[in-house]
Amino acid sequence: MAVDVEVEALVARAEIDQAAALAVHRKQWRRAAELLSSLGRVADAAVAAAEGNEWRLAMDIALQASDEQVLGALCARLGHDPGRVAQAAAQARLARRDDVAARLLEETQPLEAAETWYARGEYAKAAPCFERANDPARAARAWEQHLAQTPDDAPAALRLGELRARQGDDEGAVRALQAAAKVEADESVMAKLAAGMWRLGYPHASRYWIARLRDRDASWPVEPEAYASHLPRAEGAAKRYAGRYRVVREAGSGATGRVLEAVDELTGDTVALKVLTVSDDRSAAFGRFVREAELARTLDDPCLVRMRALDPEGPTIVYDWMPGGTLSARVGSMPLREVGRVTLRLLHALETLHRHGVVHRDVKPSNVLFDAAGQARLGDLGAAHLGDLGATVTGGLVGSLPYMAPEQMTGAPVSASTDLYALGCVVFEMLTGQAPFGGPDYMAQHLGEPVPKVTELCPRLPATFDDAVATLMAKSQDDRPQDATEARALLSALPWELTDELVLERPVPRNDRRSSVPPPPMDRDESQRVRGVDGWEDAFTGARLARVTTFRGARDRVLAWARSGAPELQTVLDLDEGPTEDAWWLAAVSATTAMREVPPLARERALRALEAVGVSPLVAVDLRVAWDGDDAVVPLAAALAAMGVHAAAE
Repeated sequence: MAVDVEVEALVARAEIDQAAALAVHRKQWRRAAELLSSLGRVADAAVAAAEGNEWRLAMDIALQASDEQVLGALCARLGHDPGRVAQAAAQARLARRDDVAARLLEETQPLEAAETWYARGEYAKAAPCFERANDPARAARAWEQHLAQTPDDAPAALRLGELRARQGDDEGAVRALQAAAKVEADESVMAKLAAGMWRLGYPHASRYWIARLRDRDASWPVEPEAYASHLPRAEGAAKRYAGRYRVVREAGSGATGRVLEAVDELTGDTVALKVLTVSDDRSAAFGRFVREAELARTLDDPCLVRMRALDPEGPTIVYDWMPGGTLSARVGSMPLREVGRVTLRLLHALETLHRHGVVHRDVKPSNVLFDAAGQARLGDLGAAHLGDLGATVTGGLVGSLPYMAPEQMTGAPVSASTDLYALGCVVFEMLTGQAPFGGPDYMAQHLGEPVPKVTELCPRLPATFDDAVATLMAKSQDDRPQDATEARALLSALPWELTDELVLERPVPRNDRRSSVPPPPMDRDESQRVRGVDGWEDAFTGARLARVTTFRGARDRVLAWARSGAPELQTVLDLDEGPTEDAWWLAAVSATTAMREVPPLARERALRALEAVGVSPLVAVDLRVAWDGDDAVVPLAAALAAMGVHAAAE
């Protein structure tokens, strides 16, 4: 570039402003940029250099000044020329400005930009770049990381929900959309939730969001099927966890999680995915899930279901798939020899747990599974906890009532013998086809009633089986075997090889233990229930009770409620019949939460249970319920009132 004498003369007289202006006028861009930079006019200097295609100079000026506004403008002016952008990005990296390099590369090299933003912890900037790089899985992870830091970012939660849906992850999509709705439930979010809930098989929850949409605008469709296009899924998308586990089907579900059959596409093995479906990491369910993962990771025993991996997505625990199903499906039709084999394998599993200082606390047939070789394995460590030996349970009952030891019910310290009591219940059920106590007042039965004799239900067995089960199920822990080794000596001595032909047939059950109403009358009158400061109590067990009085014409409705066995309906324990009124005794609940405030998945379960006993979901959504973080429990009196039935609650 030729030297402009007039410009340089102005410079010599220290008239830099005029010199710079003249250089710009004469389009001597490099000289103009140098002069403007010396005056501190960084933005003008960078623009001048860019006008003359002096991009390296322009970037040097902007980087040295560290002016974010100028850098942003310069990045925009660089356009989409890959060569020019790559050169500028290299300059930025040399100046230790990876953020500028990432900003420059977002359009031409989105994957490199995304990885740079992600490494810097700027997840909201990384996620769109991963999307442009056609990597939706990593984009979703980036949005999740961002939301962990900024949970109130509704647009980010909405975008995460859309991505999860496109990947075929309907559960993940709904969780993200629920998070968005907590912050800002606009029409787009509600329409997507209507679609997601319907796809997951929760019609009531879907209609709940549709009702909210139609409250705003009656032109929204009534039928849930019409909302599918609001939450599109990529063609042929199949749910995958951790990028390698392809879901085949849902194998089971509960209040807080689902078990999925899946294929590990890396090894070709069939696996079981246990996925937590509650989103609040402060919930009791989340704590149990974390403890289960921690325990399963440390334990390796052929009599325990083996954990393969833990992935934070979901979160998900990956277990070996147990193709033989559960013990529940075999109870009552097992040869005696097979009962013995299962019993001794369960003892082996308990020995391992107790040796590690762990009480399982939920030994029951549905937690005993069979592998491909037909061998029984103990699973589900969700109720177990390291250090539980000798611990006192203070957070409520943990376990399953038909198999729960007396000390679990009263909150006394638990021990290895607590699991042996549950094992005694399971052995009784394998031998007779039914649990030792049929409920529904399991607490009174486990605490006060003698253990039934095995031989009364299966008279072909010798009395030694009665003695062994009674020893395992002794009311006092001191009267039971103190560890699995001692229990093994007791059970190994039984004549399991009595005869190869002996198959223990399921007898007629004493009563339907799914019913929450015992066959009246019970030999427990009202004098055994006392009024306390906070209401009624059972004088024998100390359990808090509630009493609801109805006219006799409502009896069939309440009996239908009680016999449903749904955990979402307040448990009915007993009935006192009167000439014109019935007094129903129930487990006390504290209904302090509006149904509308309960998370949609739990609300859906409650509405479904209510609909099954004749309560319309349209009125049920206005009820108040007891909410413990896992389940919503509906009070009987409130539901009866919603049905137009007078009920007096005490």
